[in-house]
Amino acid sequence: MASCTRRAAVRPTAQLSMVERYDLATTSWEEMAPMVTPHEFHAVAALDGKLYAVGGYNDDSGVLSSVERYDPAVGAWEAVAPMAATRYGHAVTVLDGKLYAVGGYNRELLSSVERYDPAVGAWEEAAPMAAARMDHAVAALDGKLYAVGGRNYDGGILSSVERYDPAVGAWEEVAAMAEERDGLTVTVLDGKLYAVGGDGGDNRLSSVERYDPSVGAWEAVAPMAAARVKAFAVLFCCLS
Repeated sequence: MASCTRRAAVRPTAQLSMVERYDLATTSWEEMAPMVTPHEFHAVAALDGKLYAVGGYNDDSGVLSSVERYDPAVGAWEAVAPMAATRYGHAVTVLDGKLYAVGGYNRELLSSVERYDPAVGAWEEAAPMAAARMDHAVAALDGKLYAVGGRNYDGGILSSVERYDPAVGAWEEVAAMAEERDGLTVTVLDGKLYAVGGDGGDNRLSSVERYDPSVGAWEAVAPMAAARVKAFAVLFCCLS
């Protein structure tokens, strides 16, 4: 069994441009090259061995459409094509070698979705979600994209889940979670989708739900020891 030795994290606190990387071999953090623009409420994903910081908010510029990419081979960030829309409180993930930016806020809540193709270096519009969402989470599972929870002005905090199938280019509603959650995180493990923590409106959540696409339903699993909002969960190590 081989493990991934490093993971990078952009830490969106107090509009920092600072970036740190954790090295499993040394069990320590090290500082990397900073981003060009300080951000908060942005979103981050890895694609083709590079790290993308997408959108967010900056006190000087307001809501951002800009995108920066970190290449570990050269140890530096560079600007790439911006999104068509400015977004913060959105979510990003990778599906079929493309980067999806989903929902968010820019003077109004967004249902729109954009897709970045690194082969051509440009964004294109994808089908919008049925519901506008911010502070939601997205993940790719079995070749489809899931948008989970979040909040909107009409429905408040959401338990609803939508799934995007690139083969048909459309979203569909799937089973809702048992609990309403915004500021949650989602990740995939063993072919199932986990929704972790978040804000339930009256209280912060330690609860965790798991979605099994083979039966199309959510089930509760063991809760975390601590309630968490706007945390991040990742499958930290890889197997070979």
